[in-house]
Amino acid sequence: MTRRERFRAWRRTRPFTGGLLLLLAGLELLLIPLGGDLGHGAIKLVIYIGIGGVFGVLIGLLLIAAGIMIWVNPLHRVFYGIAGIVLGIVSFPTSNLGGFFIGMLLAMVGGAIAFAWEPGE
Repeated sequence: MTRRERFRAWRRTRPFTGGLLLLLAGLELLLIPLGGDLGHGAIKLVIYIGIGGVFGVLIGLLLIAAGIMIWVNPLHRVFYGIAGIVLGIVSFPTSNLGGFFIGMLLAMVGGAIAFAWEPGE
């Protein structure tokens, strides 16, 4: 069995696409507030980006964690899928209009795919 076949078999046993979309949504929401501010240091970063940026970073990290947990533990996909949808909705008023709608939509679609996924036979 080649490496590609093993990855394909692993991918089919879990909601891979939903986790990937949640991971991308988290990265997008995380990178917008931290765009060019990483070199300033932690205290200046929090003061510079304000409370909206802090929520963007927090929601982004939680979405990344949810995406990874869907891959690692697909039995709890319902919880992480709903959490991803809720975090996507919460990102709209708290984090730059949900990452300019892109992060919010990725989180909502990824959470819905993870929620609806059923293991194959």
